[in-house]
Amino acid sequence: MKSLQQWSDYERDMRLAMILVADGMMNMLGTAPNAKTSAEAFLGIQLPSDFSGFLVNLVADPWGKPDAFLSQITLEGTHLYRTVRRAHDLLTAMKPIHQIGHQDERDEAIDWVGYFLTTVPTDSYGMGADYFDIVETQSNPLPFLHRAGNVYLSLIEFVHGTVGSHKDWASSSDMIVFNADDLALLGDVDIRSVRNAMGPSGSKPIRSFKALPTDRDDERAYANPVDALDWLSGRRGFKCGRLDADWVNAGIPSTGSLAALGAVAGMMFWLNGQTTEKMAEKLGWDVGQTRAWTRGEGLDPFAAKRVAEAAGLDSKEYSKQIAKLLKKEN
Repeated sequence: MKSLQQWSDYERDMRLAMILVADGMMNMLGTAPNAKTSAEAFLGIQLPSDFSGFLVNLVADPWGKPDAFLSQITLEGTHLYRTVRRAHDLLTAMKPIHQIGHQDERDEAIDWVGYFLTTVPTDSYGMGADYFDIVETQSNPLPFLHRAGNVYLSLIEFVHGTVGSHKDWASSSDMIVFNADDLALLGDVDIRSVRNAMGPSGSKPIRSFKALPTDRDDERAYANPVDALDWLSGRRGFKCGRLDADWVNAGIPSTGSLAALGAVAGMMFWLNGQTTEKMAEKLGWDVGQTRAWTRGEGLDPFAAKRVAEAAGLDSKEYSKQIAKLLKKEN
């Protein structure tokens, strides 16, 4: 994932968004006595007594002092500031995966950022300026933060759901996680690179599938998320919080899927800065055999001890759980 823009860029766009909202509010109220005072209270500033028109023009005026005007607007203490700051911290701190509450981060940060973006008017009503970019253009600070936060939390949620998974994990809606755009963002690569790596036949690194088998639109194809994490681990731009072995170990006894147990061994490499090739090297296996294990193929309790040791997991618990699930299958 590419690095976020400087925090000062977020502050500027938040202030500009607040000005646009204040303009909308004043113009909705029109000549009502509280029109100006409402905008002043909202922005935390005092407007000149003779002010009329659109506040955003004070920012666009090349002869004025736009930065000085913007800096007056009170951001700290607002819900907008807190949610954007929290979302920004999520993507810069890169805390260990088990420490991130994906639903809390959606509820308290990412979803609020998306909501606030929908409240900002982007038309300056005939003044010649268009502010569409600050809320819609995906490469701009606030829209990128919203999109990147959503995609990153999807990754976190998938990992959380793999450790301690139910028995039908591999064939359930838990697999609907990433599309090609998501992987391009996570890997900081061109979308064409992702599409070239995806396909439904299994001949490409990432198997793809449709949520609805009758859907003929290839743009709505999803990536097998285990294949996707394996592929992302080899992309230089991929970054995420580390996967903690103690946390995974605690979840092994409650993991009800052999495919998930295979995948978590791979994740201990993929999410901690290493690749399947490195895993194969540590095991003394070929890459094909190693990759098959991470897809839940060829699992057995004896080899499981070796795999767990290579991945830094509890070999006794890992082997025991695989033996238990194999016995159930038979």
